[in-house]
Order: sequence, then C-alpha cells, then structure tokens
Amino acid sequence: MSRSVSIIEYKVQQADFFLGKLEGCGYEFFEAQCYADAFVSACRSITFSIQAVCNEVPGFESWYAEEQKRMKADCLCAFFNNYRTASIHVGGTPVLAGAGKHGESRFFFMPTQDIPNVPELDVVSACRAYFKSVVDLVFRLYSRFPTDLDDRWHFTEQHFVPRGLSIEDAEEALGYPRGWTRINGSEAELNERWRVLRYSSTVGPQIQEIFHKYLNQVVGGPDSP
Repeated sequence: MSRSVSIIEYKVQQADFFLGKLEGCGYEFFEAQCYADAFVSACRSITFSIQAVCNEVPGFESWYAEEQKRMKADCLCAFFNNYRTASIHVGGTPVLAGAGKHGESRFFFMPTQDIPNVPELDVVSACRAYFKSVVDLVFRLYSRFPTDLDDRWHFTEQHFVPRGLSIEDAEEALGYPRGWTRINGSEAELNERWRVLRYSSTVGPQIQEIFHKYLNQVVGGPDSP
C-alpha cells in the first residue's frame, strides 16, 4: 500500500474525540451544533480514508462494493451522508432543537430544505449508533485484510513464505541485519524467531480501545491467546 493505515486510525480517533465532546455539551446548544458538525465530517471521512488507503489491496474493491450497497440501504447512513454534504457544500445544520430538565439535556434534528428526512433519535444517540456502525466496518476491514493492515499479521511465516521470502527478509524489512534473530538455525527456533520479531517490532491496530468501547471486541493477533 502506498498510504499508511494510520490515516484510517486517525480519522476514527478524531470522530471519537468529537463524539465525546458532543456528549459533554450540557446545555450549550451552539457547542452541540459545532461538535455534531465536526463529528459528522470526521466520521464520514473514515470511509474516504479507507478507500484511499486500501484501493491497491487485492480483493478490496469487490469487498467494499458490497459494503457500499449495505450502507446505501441503511437509513441512518443515508442521513449522515446527506448531513455531511449539506454541512460542507451549503453550510447549514439539522441540529436545530433542544430540551432539558432535571440537569439533563437532549438535542434533536429538524428537517431542513436540504435534509428533509431526519432520525427520530436525539442527536447524541443517532451519532453514537452511526459511529458504532462505522467502527464495525473498520473492524471487519481489519479482519478481512489482516496482512495488509495489521503489522502483526504481516510479519508472519504464512505471509512471507508463499511470496518466496524468508525470516531474513522480514528482519531486513524492519531495519535489522539479516539473521538478527538467529541462534542455531533449527526448525524449532524458526517459530520463535518470528514471534520475537513481532514482539519487538509490531504494534497492531492503534484503535483497539475504540473497538472495545463500541463493539466489545479487539482484533486478535497471531500470538493472541
């Protein structure tokens, strides 16, 4: 891939940040509008970053085409797509109502000329539901293309050997001298060399906390229990 997966992770983290700010707005209506707009822009950008990063990954195009069909059929996804378009190209926002009592507040979407159909859910609930669906998309993306997106799975014997590459090629790719992990060259040692290389030089997805927060799952690695 010509672009780093960190681009996708940054957009996921950014959307999570703005959603957290939105949830903490209290009675500040203008803040809620600003953070909702920022969340939607960041969250919708996740799918654009996915396409930019993964467009050269074998099998991605057909996999993502099916995902696009699913998203287009989802009313909440369609709403947030329209929301982002109107926000960026027109400038308006559908976050136009709010109510509060007993120290709690809620904000609501209202139909506009550019967005005639809005969710009945309050703003925070709708944003959380939409973000969860996008986080699930990213999670399934990692699960479907692990050797391209997860460095722990990239640096495995199963990934290198079919390509005519060896553990020494993996060491060199990570900036180490060829044979850096070698002790006696035995077959039994080979599996441990791969494990040591991963332990010392790979990190896996940097959004595992977000996966766990919204999906109660994490992406497992080749050395996971």
